[in-house]
Amino acid sequence: MKFTNNQNLPAPLVALLTQDFYSKGASEYSVTELMSPPRIRRLREQHNKEMVQDVTQLIASKLGTFMHGKLEAKELPGHTNEERVFKEVDGVTISGAIDLQSDGDGVVITDYKFVKAWAVINHRKQGHSDWNIQLNIYKWLVETVNLKPVSDLSICAVIKDYNKRDVGEFYPEAEAVMIQIPMMDNAEIEQYVRGRLEAHRDSKVAHDLGGELAFCTDEERWMRETTYAVKREGRKTAIRVFKTIEEANELAIKEKGYVETRPGEPIRCTGDYCGVAQWCNQYAGEQHDPE
Repeated sequence: MKFTNNQNLPAPLVALLTQDFYSKGASEYSVTELMSPPRIRRLREQHNKEMVQDVTQLIASKLGTFMHGKLEAKELPGHTNEERVFKEVDGVTISGAIDLQSDGDGVVITDYKFVKAWAVINHRKQGHSDWNIQLNIYKWLVETVNLKPVSDLSICAVIKDYNKRDVGEFYPEAEAVMIQIPMMDNAEIEQYVRGRLEAHRDSKVAHDLGGELAFCTDEERWMRETTYAVKREGRKTAIRVFKTIEEANELAIKEKGYVETRPGEPIRCTGDYCGVAQWCNQYAGEQHDPE
């Protein structure tokens, strides 16, 4: 990975931003790596020396890292900060760094997230997200490795772009909110973990043999579905937005308006949040042949 400094930030700040504080210990996969799409992992490995990132793009994530470091150093009775738990599955060692474990009637696991409001909004709208899987893998690790029962899972979400004027049905009601995560059965989580390990193994074999990497799923690509906006001449905003063309057409007739199709798109790809979109033949193929 190469870094640029297009804004000519001071050298001490650049040095701090580009310093790598992360360590997953003696494990092949961290929980977040295990959950990440195998295609992205292999493309990042293959093109690591070609990847370029400006240091300004590191600020948001590093602020979260620094906050985690401060919280880790804050020792309180009955609380365990930032414990990395290791477990071997099918000959592969995985690990998870658990932000906070609190003693009570069973272990209470809390994970800190420093995110934008949309992350909380999406989680609340969907009723599930990667957060559910991540926290339940931590639960599985604590119960099967540390042999301690877990009684509660929660996210402490700190909203980086909070605006109280936007508070609504799904918008966070404060600058930091607690989100309860439903607990899953350990057998279900272990099955998920084994499935992810198999997917990463298959991806590595395909990569090493020069074969085709498995495509990312719509969920992994953060696919935004196609919607249909009912609009009227002379009005800038849509009257209403629908998921089906039939509903949109019905209202358009009543309102004497028209329907504007808003095509869905893979946000992770179009925004290059994966960092490897330019080398991805899955994404490139769609650009040349949208159908």
